[in-house]
This record gives sequence, C-alpha cells and structure tokens, in this order.
Amino acid sequence: MFRVATCILAVFVLQSVDFSRSELYNKQLTIYAEPGRTECYFHPIAATENIHLEYEVIHGGHGEPHINFKLMSPSRNVLVAETKKDKGKHKKVAYETGAYQICFDNTISSFNQKIVSFTLEVTPKDRKEAELRELRDEMLLDYQFDKAYTAIDDYMGKIQVSIMKSRQTQDFIRAHEARDRNLAESNYAMVNNWSWAQFLAMILVGLLQVIMLRSIFSTNGTLYQFWKRF
Repeated sequence: MFRVATCILAVFVLQSVDFSRSELYNKQLTIYAEPGRTECYFHPIAATENIHLEYEVIHGGHGEPHINFKLMSPSRNVLVAETKKDKGKHKKVAYETGAYQICFDNTISSFNQKIVSFTLEVTPKDRKEAELRELRDEMLLDYQFDKAYTAIDDYMGKIQVSIMKSRQTQDFIRAHEARDRNLAESNYAMVNNWSWAQFLAMILVGLLQVIMLRSIFSTNGTLYQFWKRF
C-alpha cells in the first residue's frame, strides 16, 4: 500500500518578496522523491512574468524513471499536469500574483526512490523592455552614445547568458554525480547483505554436518536409531 502522500514546503527565496520589482530569477535544484510521497515546492511570482521550468528524472531506483508532475497557480488551478514522465519542459505566463506550486508525485512507486533535477527561471515580461525603450529614447539625442550603449548592452547580455549556461551545466554534472553516488552506495549495501547471508549459511551447514557425523557414531543417540533404519 502506498504511504500517505506528504507535501514538503520549500521557499526558494528567504528574503521578503517585493512583487513590484521584477528581476531575473534562475535556480537549479536536485531533489530526492521518496516512494509513496509527493514533494512540493513554492515560489512567489508576479503577474505577467514568464515561467520557464524544465525537469528530468536522473535516477529511478530499480524501476522506471517516471514521475508525476504538476504546476499550480496561487488559486490552486492546475496549469500543467503530466503523468509518468521522465522529463519535461514548459513555458507559461503568470496571470496572477502569488506563490506558484511545483509538485513531483512519486506515489506511483512503492519502493523506488527517484532523483529529480529541475530548473526554474522567472523573467519579467514588460518592465525591462519599457525601461530599455525609455532609456534608448533619451539616448537618441546622442547617436554615438546610443550606439556604444547598445554594443555594451548586447555584450553584457551574452556574458550573462554564457554564465547561466555554465552554471546550469555544472549543476547537472553535480546531479549526475549524486545519482552515481547513490547507485554505488546501494550496490555496496546489497553486496554486504548477501555476504552476511552466505556466511551464516556456511556456519549453519557446518554445524549440521557435525551433528549428523556425531549421530552416526553415537550408538545411544536418537539420530543413530534413525540412520540405522537405512
């Protein structure tokens, strides 16, 4: 029987949230989804912001690497719902302000722990573009300054994208290392358990052989009378 699904609340940003200030947010996490449980995470998002979410089951225990996924709005409306998927990629626009809920449901497994790596990126939709348009309108008075600013802005944007990609690559490498470490520890425990079982079996077989040999040469024993019938 499945255990009762529980919900773990995690807040990505521990500081107080000011929804009036829209800034770029990018976070990559690796979680362990226990069998028969639902792991949920919350993040505050303002209306009109873009939500980019990507997840992948990097280790499925001894079963299939599948998991159920849900993305819900602050009013608990289901925006995305997927069943038995090993990975997914979604882009949504927030239509209300509040804490959006991201859930990974592993109640489809009774014994297999899943390792899930996911990335959440929240970007402003309108504010940054409006600020850039206003700033560029002021810079039109000096064409050379506007040209220099545009070149610098493009160059800084490329640097930011490259840094984000490098960080995501490093995070995924760490996630795969966590999967390999978990597999090695599982194999180590299994080998130890089998070794103990074989050791105990050898001791029991040895004791049984001693008892049987002694019963053959003991003429007064009950077992000797049993062997004598054959």
